[in-house]
Amino acid sequence: MALSVLGQITSTAHLAAVGLVEVDCDLGAGTAGAGSGIELLRGAVQPEQDPSARVSARGWEVGAGTATPHARHIQAITQVMADAADLVASTLQQGLFPIVLAGDHSTAAATIAGIRRAHPSDRLGVIWIDAHADIHSPFTTPSGNMHGMPLAIAAAHDNLPEAINDPDTITRQLWRQLQELGGCQGPALDLGDLIYIAVRDTEPAEDATLASHAIPVVRTEQVRRDGPDAAARRCLDYLAAVDRIYVSFDVDALDSTICKGTGTPVPGGLWADEAETILRCLLDDPRVCCWEICEINPHLDTLNTLAEVSLKIFNSGLEQLAERLTAPGGV
Repeated sequence: MALSVLGQITSTAHLAAVGLVEVDCDLGAGTAGAGSGIELLRGAVQPEQDPSARVSARGWEVGAGTATPHARHIQAITQVMADAADLVASTLQQGLFPIVLAGDHSTAAATIAGIRRAHPSDRLGVIWIDAHADIHSPFTTPSGNMHGMPLAIAAAHDNLPEAINDPDTITRQLWRQLQELGGCQGPALDLGDLIYIAVRDTEPAEDATLASHAIPVVRTEQVRRDGPDAAARRCLDYLAAVDRIYVSFDVDALDSTICKGTGTPVPGGLWADEAETILRCLLDDPRVCCWEICEINPHLDTLNTLAEVSLKIFNSGLEQLAERLTAPGGV
């Protein structure tokens, strides 16, 4: 795993107001390799990076240590998240728009914490584009993989009524530490300010959370019926009262027929053009202050389909940001 902030980007997109933040960690996933997807996307933004800008702790084996079966590798991931939250916060404090390239989705909790640190008094909304709800806790997880837990971390949501596990003391302590990364007295995210797109693979504990907190899901069939523009607008309208919005895009939101290079492909997802349109519409909103893309695993992408699709979607998002950020008053 590695962490870096590349400062201002001087790319062909002229995104001078953007800071690229890399969180190269795949410890939260069940399969290694998602961190390698960062290399794929970085080249679209900046062909050469300054190696001195990189802070790294190498190796998938870093997570080995005290067994934490209900939050695997939580000790190593906690340190990665602390550093990542610092990077996101400092990028925002420099007046830059963070584009976060991440390995697995677990570290998205750190992105949310970093936004909260930079803007503690602002109300933050989250648009989560993913096949999975990612709102398990160590108490409810059936797998122990932390890429299924970032929203539970950000919202300080243990979901004890649905508990099936009894985590050990170390896991509980580190879990609390992660939930406090935002540096505020309460959770970094209110579940009332969360909306999903394309979620379709959930467990009963997650379903209970979605129901009890009335968290909306814009399903793939709704995107097809109403159009991707309308899907994006529904999210933005739902978050009309928030000050800032974070958009997180897990590539497994895409249909499994085109999303081979990820650890958890699921049928019934978005087509590439739908995802592209949704992201362009969202990124055009001036309240969107951070965009993250994650879970690209080139080691699983034997046909190279996801690489091509991901690059196309990423470049389209960059173009939209360039238009927005270079417009008068667009930062």
